[in-house]
Amino acid sequence: MNVPVLAPHFCQVAWVVKDIAKAETFFTQIMGVKKFVHADSLAKDNEGMYMGQPGDWVIRISLAYAGDTQIELIQHMSGKSIFEDYLERHGDAVQHVAYWLDESEYDAAAQHLEASGYPLIQGFKGRIGRVGYFDTRAAIGVVTEIVGSNQEGHEIRRNLKAGSF
Repeated sequence: MNVPVLAPHFCQVAWVVKDIAKAETFFTQIMGVKKFVHADSLAKDNEGMYMGQPGDWVIRISLAYAGDTQIELIQHMSGKSIFEDYLERHGDAVQHVAYWLDESEYDAAAQHLEASGYPLIQGFKGRIGRVGYFDTRAAIGVVTEIVGSNQEGHEIRRNLKAGSF
């Protein structure tokens, strides 16, 4: 098996927060981030999982760019999720980093992480493609997300980065 090289696909730092509006205010007024796009009451779809079981989470997210790096803010609303777990243990904090791949690369990257001892702890298949969160906390202190994007996901990301939303 060819070992996937994930580093060039690094794209995001994500925080879990209790108050998403407060976090947005910090990034816009203090750090100079231009604008966030929101997804309120984002629910996992029918193919979501949490710790090997069907997922039932609902979250709010806000996305923006700081240079070439995407900032994601996540506020847990209901259900069981890795976001709620992390927030309860650590409070408002960086919860994961993300790598954006094409959907054709997802399986190899996921198998590589799991074979390296980093299990899938939450995931879903949705509008933008497949998303998996792998437990890399023992190695780097945070979870690692990989996104296997379809064409619609790539277009959404390009528009977000260009400020066309």
